[in-house]
Parts: sequence; C-alpha cells; structure tokens
Amino acid sequence: MQQTRTRESGFTLIELMVVVAIIALFASMAVPNLMSSRATANESATVATLRTISSAEFRFKVMLAKDRTASATAEFGSLREMAGVEPIAGTSEVLRPALLSSSLGQLDANGRLMRQGYYYALYLPDASGQGVIATAANMPTIDPRMAQSAYSLVAWPSANGNSGRAAFFVNQRGDILKTTTSNYSGAGSVPQPGCALVGVPPTHIVGGSLASGAAGADGNLWVPAQ
Repeated sequence: MQQTRTRESGFTLIELMVVVAIIALFASMAVPNLMSSRATANESATVATLRTISSAEFRFKVMLAKDRTASATAEFGSLREMAGVEPIAGTSEVLRPALLSSSLGQLDANGRLMRQGYYYALYLPDASGQGVIATAANMPTIDPRMAQSAYSLVAWPSANGNSGRAAFFVNQRGDILKTTTSNYSGAGSVPQPGCALVGVPPTHIVGGSLASGAAGADGNLWVPAQ
C-alpha cells in the first residue's frame, strides 16, 4: 500500500527573518516620529500652562491677595497660594475661589511641579534680588517688597529629547521665551531663576531685561515662544 506524503505548511526560518526585518524597519521609522510628536505636544501644553500661571500671577497681584507690608501694594504669589491649597503668607486664609487648579499646587519635595513631561519651578526674590523657589518653608527668606515687583517661572523637560526639547521662561513681563540650545533635563540639570535675563547674574530675577533673541544669563539663546 502506497503512503501519500503531505507537505506541512508554515514559514521557513528565512521567511520569518525577512518578516522580522520588515517590522524592525517600520518600527525604526515610526518610533522617532511618535517621540517627536509627543515632545511637540508636551511643549505646546507647557506653553499653555505657563500662560495660565502668568495670568493667575497678574490677577493675584491686582486683587491684592497678599500684602505683607500693609502698603496696599500686593506681592506675587506661589503656586500653592494661587491654587488655594495652602494659606496666603502672612494670613490664615486660603484663596477662594482659587486662581489655579489644585493640581498645579501639587509640588514635590524640592518645590517643583511635574506635569506632562515637564518640571516647573516658580521663584520669588529675596532681599538681594536672587530667586528663591516659592514654597511656604522659604517664605521667610522671600522679601515682601522685592516680591511686589518680580517673579520668574521656568519649565524644562523631565527627559530632554524625549519628553521635550525646549526649556521655557516667563516673568512679570508676561512674555514667554524658550531655548532649544540648553541641556536642561530632569532633576539633575535645572535652569536657574534668571536664566533668560540679561544684565543680571543667572540667580537674580530683579533687574535686567528679557534676552529675547539673544543669549541669556545662562549662555543659551532665548527666543519668543509661539
């Protein structure tokens, strides 16, 4: 009796290797585009957040929410004060209604906000004009009179080149600047309070002017954010 032999169907090793190579090729093309799109989206969200906080600072000052000198000249506020998650310095009152969402007042142990792939740090000046990160613990160091005229807010990627490529700066002027020439990234490489100013050291936020289209105090080129 003659036995019939059936041919087993399936992929050969060479065919599988070809398929894997094609998948790897498409992945190598798609992943950088995906990462670039995510970084661009994070940068756009960061600019929007900076505008929100800048607007809140203006309103906080106009409404005389904090006046530790009792001079009828208000000070700029901290993120937690404007978000209504801690009392306004010098009072036992919490801002109601809050000017920022409570999520913008959730700071880490270093006083920084983490949001959509970016760190944020808000600085108020001490008596010499140097920026001090605005937390309740640092409020005794922050000079009330100096805080009537200046603040600065910086934002930088949690992973440069991955979560974002640009760092951002805004102060009491309200103009948002960005730099793509820096290597600011995560908790290890942090922009200084006056990084985008000229005419003052990078640690100072009182005096000087914005480095719009020029090198800032940190040596990086800063340009207006669109």
